[in-house]
Amino acid sequence: MNDQEIYQKIGELLWSIIPKEATEIYFIGDIYPNNYSGGAEWLLKNGHIETFPFKERAYEIEDEICQLMAKLRLLDLFPEKWTNYKVTLTEGGKFNAEFAYVPEEDHWPTLYMRRVSDLKVEEIADYYIPLEEWEKRVALRKQNKI
Repeated sequence: MNDQEIYQKIGELLWSIIPKEATEIYFIGDIYPNNYSGGAEWLLKNGHIETFPFKERAYEIEDEICQLMAKLRLLDLFPEKWTNYKVTLTEGGKFNAEFAYVPEEDHWPTLYMRRVSDLKVEEIADYYIPLEEWEKRVALRKQNKI
């Protein structure tokens, strides 16, 4: 598959699970050597972000999107292999993909597209990051170790 075929398939998969009341659906994830994750959330007309309830997630579709993103990442289009991504599909069919490189040592499971060390101390509670972890990663980054 080439990049356009992968994007097309991801768009179709997202379209199949976008709730009627959503204006945009997002698929946000990460890919690291020993693990990957990803999941869908969407924007409602009232500005709120929603996700599937735990047991109602579209696990098969989400896993298929993760596998497609892994294939995309392997393509020669990307000289630096990104680790985080966000795909957006609007109710009008507009598709967008964003990528970021976040070293695994500066990654946190609830934080996508940003490093832990990029956060201000006031933001860490939003992502359930303990103060000690944030301080450690900020110090490592200052030492250029991550």
